[in-house]
Amino acid sequence: MATMRDVAILAGVSTATVSHVVNGSKKISPETTERVLRAISQVNYKPNTLAKSLRLGQSHTIGVLVEDIRGLPVASIVSGISETLSKGGYKTILNDLHLLEKLYNQYEQIGAYRQRINEGLSLLQSANVDGIIYVAMHDRHLDYLFDDMETPLVFAYSHGTEKDTYVTYSNRDSAADMVRFLIGKGHERIAVIAGHPHSYPTAQRLLGIQVAMQQAGLSLPQEYIRYGNWEYESGMEQTRELLKLSTQPTAIFAMNDLMAAGCMEVLALEGFRIPQDMAVAGFDNREIAAYLQPPLTTIALPTTEIGTKAALHIMDMINNPRMHPAREIIRCAIVKRASV
Repeated sequence: MATMRDVAILAGVSTATVSHVVNGSKKISPETTERVLRAISQVNYKPNTLAKSLRLGQSHTIGVLVEDIRGLPVASIVSGISETLSKGGYKTILNDLHLLEKLYNQYEQIGAYRQRINEGLSLLQSANVDGIIYVAMHDRHLDYLFDDMETPLVFAYSHGTEKDTYVTYSNRDSAADMVRFLIGKGHERIAVIAGHPHSYPTAQRLLGIQVAMQQAGLSLPQEYIRYGNWEYESGMEQTRELLKLSTQPTAIFAMNDLMAAGCMEVLALEGFRIPQDMAVAGFDNREIAAYLQPPLTTIALPTTEIGTKAALHIMDMINNPRMHPAREIIRCAIVKRASV
């Protein structure tokens, strides 16, 4: 393996000069720089970046631990992370826990994989990363999952405690905004197809819906709240139950786009015109939403922005170890389409 001394001998300069060219630590004349670079190429010299990082105390590398890169929000969040870190002069190491099939839609059971998560964190720490960003597939509280560690850690798309730094979106406010939008379109009987009853997003979104209804002087009857499981078929099943009611709603707000799509299929089969006879709204703004007939009004998740802000926070934590934990909850935007 070629050494810095080999480069110096071939270029006819000192090893200090080679070091300055490699590290950019001192201005060297263009002619000398060219000689050094040519020598580096000829002997195939590769600088020892690990030794350099140990000397400086930083590797300028961030570890990104994802529950599964195939999960709905994850790829977009990672894109925001990597682009922002690259602009800040940081490299990214990705470690995928491959939990999609294991969790399926039972996202609250993440605690069963605590050991696996901490092994993933340890692997990134062994790579001498300056900080770690944990990217979840589903918004929930994660503070109980992690062993104590000195490496700075940021949660993306999930909550922690007041001692943690995290970036996520507002389930409650976003759901309330959608209900206000439906009310503004003249709807007073609004039914809800919720996710799992013990899911954190379900509870928060339902709270937002109830607050918005109460503020408008409207009620949300218990029979108008139907619990699905985040899947297409449950949207169909719960819509059939809603259509059995003696007083039917005029709008159905499904807590994700898959259940909204199932809802729309049943309405079409039963002869309902959307939105003339029944309005339908979703949540997530999945790609399918724009291609449904009619296209689905839904809530867009700020996934890229979550990644960007998580990256900014991890860089701040590295450069200022004494900074206070930051907690950012981003409001989502309504994508207005023809289903309302």
